[in-house]
Amino acid sequence: MHAIELQTEIQRYFSTSPARIVRVEGGNPDEYIGTVEAGGLIPGRLPIILGDCLQNLRSALDYMVWELVLTSKSEPGRHNMFPICGTLEAFENQLVKRNRLKGVNSGAIAEIRSLQPYHHGQDFEKAMLWVLDDLCNINKHRRVLLTDLKGGPSDLELQQIDGEVFGRVNLASIEKDAKIGPYPIVDGARGPGIKMDVNPNIAVYVAFNEGTTQNLDIGLVLAKMLEYIELAVLPRFEPFFG
Repeated sequence: MHAIELQTEIQRYFSTSPARIVRVEGGNPDEYIGTVEAGGLIPGRLPIILGDCLQNLRSALDYMVWELVLTSKSEPGRHNMFPICGTLEAFENQLVKRNRLKGVNSGAIAEIRSLQPYHHGQDFEKAMLWVLDDLCNINKHRRVLLTDLKGGPSDLELQQIDGEVFGRVNLASIEKDAKIGPYPIVDGARGPGIKMDVNPNIAVYVAFNEGTTQNLDIGLVLAKMLEYIELAVLPRFEPFFG
């Protein structure tokens, strides 16, 4: 499965210790302010695998519409697909003028309508289906999805379970180009080898660098999409295949 392959590639990438904290210019000479930078290029396989994962998810919805037409004893065609729309007008256009759901059971059409991003109003771009469609359009029509290494201070929560320590990081708390510090330098040294009297929690991850998910962890976004399609979308249509 591509999602597992993606996770394997991410782990392989981080096993090379690619992140480094670089001191930024300016500030108090007795304080350290840094930022996370990548020590090298992110492997080209990562965005390619990620793009395949997202395209497969999006295609699964179109395949489902095709099968829904067949279960209604109708003949599917190139016009059939799963519409994803940010406005009611756009959705009606997909139905009436472009026949995207021609031949689909009326009950299934009602389910597809209920899932549309336009129900979120002005926040339609935050709807999971919209995010999926947006990323697929970038990957299919413009270029392979680009990724970037992000990092910064995190509000790391540690807890011990069965003798093992686990941490939870709120990635939303890490802003783009987040600065680390300022931290006081305790021995007055300068340059490499300086010592600080703090032990900060730093989170580093591979993130999207464009689209509605810009700066978000690619693994986390993909996992949430898989979960949403599997648990919140597909089960709605099982009754139509009974």
